[in-house]
Amino acid sequence: MVEFEAEASVHDLVPWCARHDIDVVPMSAGALITGSSGKFAEAFGVARLENRSRPQTLPVPATLSNTARSVTVLPIPTPGARDRNS
Repeated sequence: MVEFEAEASVHDLVPWCARHDIDVVPMSAGALITGSSGKFAEAFGVARLENRSRPQTLPVPATLSNTARSVTVLPIPTPGARDRNS
């Protein structure tokens, strides 16, 4: 999930994501970006994303500093998790 800077839009994000083989889905206050964990690790300069049970904040690359306020990797949903917490 990418939260945009005040003046940025999805159009500012798409070219960067395309260069990294990351897909972009526009949202009202940002964008949902999807791709393999290897592509994310490479694009954001981090180790492979191992623990996917909690949200993880990724560093905003310098080339996106005018576009992205924050980048958060959302946890992978676990089937039935909502039912167990009820």
